[in-house]
Amino acid sequence: MVNYGEAIKRPFSDLKKLAIGIVLSLIPIVNFIAFGYILENSKTAMKKKFELTEWKNWGDLFVKGLLMAVISLIYMIPALIVFFLTIGAAVLKGMFMGGNPMSSLAAISTIGIGLVVFAILAIIAAYIIPSALMNYISKNKFAAGFALSEITKKAFRGEYFAAWLIGGLYNFAIVFVLSFIPWIGAAIASFIGSMTFYTMVAEAWASGK
Repeated sequence: MVNYGEAIKRPFSDLKKLAIGIVLSLIPIVNFIAFGYILENSKTAMKKKFELTEWKNWGDLFVKGLLMAVISLIYMIPALIVFFLTIGAAVLKGMFMGGNPMSSLAAISTIGIGLVVFAILAIIAAYIIPSALMNYISKNKFAAGFALSEITKKAFRGEYFAAWLIGGLYNFAIVFVLSFIPWIGAAIASFIGSMTFYTMVAEAWASGK
């Protein structure tokens, strides 16, 4: 069972480690270190350990964060292809058919259908990606992030869905509230929200047989 209270409290359990994470999240490219740290902490959350890990082996954290981004991007490729093909097809219709009202309707129809398909694929990817990342970090093998039979088996369970949904809503709320703080607000929200989300998901993921 996921301990949501511990997950929410976790980022604030050590303010010095939290501050380091926020500062690193502010800097493009360097923020991969923060992503890697979040993944390392999700690994300990699988064992019901909620204290924040030490900031060490920064090069390894950078690689883990980079691979986290790569895995996430690969899962999003089908949705992105649909998105760009939809926009591209609509633009081409507009270029070659001029101001024909029927062409405008066709372009709008193409965009509408394409965006619906894009949204469906994007949601599926967003749901699968955390499970893929948990499989990757638990085995420390990049290929494990694409072991679909293992990943989907863990993902399509009620406890995982609940953690994904609750963690996602909490993350959205944090981002919404802190976005009013200029410049640094996004970094604070990114680190706190992601740490909480992946702690919840990691617990739920690890509990599945």
